[in-house]
Amino acid sequence: MKLIQTPSMAWALMSALALPVASVQAQSAASYNHAALNQVLHLSASAQTEVPQDWLVITLTVQKEGLQAPAVQKQLNAILSSALAVATPMAKPGAVEVKTGDMNVSPRYGRDGKMNGWVGSAQLVLQGRDTEQITTLAARMPDLTVSQIDWRLSSEQKTAAEARIQAEAVAQFQSKAQSLTKQFGFADYTLKEVRVSAQEAGEGLVMPRMAIAQMDAPAPMPVPAVAGKSRVVVNISGSIVLR
Repeated sequence: MKLIQTPSMAWALMSALALPVASVQAQSAASYNHAALNQVLHLSASAQTEVPQDWLVITLTVQKEGLQAPAVQKQLNAILSSALAVATPMAKPGAVEVKTGDMNVSPRYGRDGKMNGWVGSAQLVLQGRDTEQITTLAARMPDLTVSQIDWRLSSEQKTAAEARIQAEAVAQFQSKAQSLTKQFGFADYTLKEVRVSAQEAGEGLVMPRMAIAQMDAPAPMPVPAVAGKSRVVVNISGSIVLR
């Protein structure tokens, strides 16, 4: 019996023979892609610089006690209003900025655990670049006590510092990526993802409790405040594909 081969049968036979080849190619491509994914290397680099602190923050606090919460609140409001009347006319954006801070009134308890009144506190915050004006103004607040002095970088100073060292951080990341690529036996790399962040670390001056207690009386001289330095760090982290 003679087998007659039609064009449709020939096409079906060719397709059947091609399927294993296509399957092998697809498996090879999948294996290559899987290998490429396994060749991802994570790394990081950073650059830093020290910058003189130029932004002073002085926090002034008042605390009052009483038998009735409204009376305590009224005392706090009166003291803050008087302080704002002195400080607000001296305010100037960037140089001397004035704002109110935290204010709260809460129950006061005795040793027996029973409530015997109310205690409240309020804050006034003086901040800016004009150190002399701010420290002098803080000394003119007889009803408020200096609770904290903090130094930091102004936003302009911090942004300028970040811009100066950002290129250095990028160069270190690229150098490390090229070095590691060669050490792992690859010819080149492709950048997969990257994250850039910046932070400021510095030591502000926080007045000890004894010094705060000594300033309850009106101070004839400006509040002492000495600036330090802040460390600005730019971090770059990401991953590369070795090839």
